[in-house]
Amino acid sequence: MVKRRTFIKSLAALGPVTARPAFAQEYPSRPLRLLVPYTAGGGTDLAARVVMRKLSEQLGQPIIVENKPGAGAVLAYAELLRSKSDGYTLTTGSSITSLLNLLNSKLPFDAATDLLQVVPLASVPIVLIAGNKVPAKNIAELISHVKQNPGMNYGTPGPATPHHLAGVLLASMAGLQMTHVGYRGTAPAVQDVIGGHLPLAIVGLSTAIQFARSGQLKVLGVGSVKRSELAPGIPTLAEDGVKGYDASYWYDICVAKGVPKAVVGRLHTEVTKSLQDTEVRTALTAAGLEPMAVTQDEYQRMLQAERAKWEPIVRANHIQIGS
Repeated sequence: MVKRRTFIKSLAALGPVTARPAFAQEYPSRPLRLLVPYTAGGGTDLAARVVMRKLSEQLGQPIIVENKPGAGAVLAYAELLRSKSDGYTLTTGSSITSLLNLLNSKLPFDAATDLLQVVPLASVPIVLIAGNKVPAKNIAELISHVKQNPGMNYGTPGPATPHHLAGVLLASMAGLQMTHVGYRGTAPAVQDVIGGHLPLAIVGLSTAIQFARSGQLKVLGVGSVKRSELAPGIPTLAEDGVKGYDASYWYDICVAKGVPKAVVGRLHTEVTKSLQDTEVRTALTAAGLEPMAVTQDEYQRMLQAERAKWEPIVRANHIQIGS
């Protein structure tokens, strides 16, 4: 009898442990909600909607995508952190999400500790473009030209964006004196390059390539380690004058810290699976995005490397949202 009671007590003690996998198998048992911190129609929004449609099919639950723009993504992240940490509320983020507190000292939360970046969606190839009046056909020639004309302006979609960080990194690694001009989005920066009002800009490949093909501007190089699958004929900055240069960035999915590990693992697995779908990949590449697929451990190492790379650059150059 004693042995029987001891065995029963042991089973009771195991109850909470064995319940966790069951919870993960039941997830999700109701609709999910994805908060996009930017307006509809942008790259983040498009990537999220394309992937969420497929993910919804796989999970057997609706996924409601809501655009919550404002305050440099603060509104969406704050709402996420007010929600229950159960994996039913998600947001989109990017490779520099953990740097948000460095870029905006007034945040009401700590992005590095309060948010968990779960899984990447797609990388965004960025390129250095030049107006036709700039006498440079490649990066090596541009470096020489800028050194002869210090202080040359370059535009980006805005201050404290990955494009801005890419410009600061380029100036540092190539020994250039360049002046940043932050625009409100990609389109006005590209139009000023075309119009001859701005000599250089760092923007997304998908926007620039159409104007390069029509001869309205020049694409001098891609900012990633490898050439983009979307335009393999364009060299990287690293291979054409700035050895070791890498300003890759990407979109991802975030949850609040505290979401059960089993749920985080399920999200990672299912999102990664959706990115293998032919229709999803076709839609993303058509929008100038490159689908990503890495393991959970690989992704966390990538994020740590990104923070280690960009943190000293942000601090040294006092880069702030709105600056």
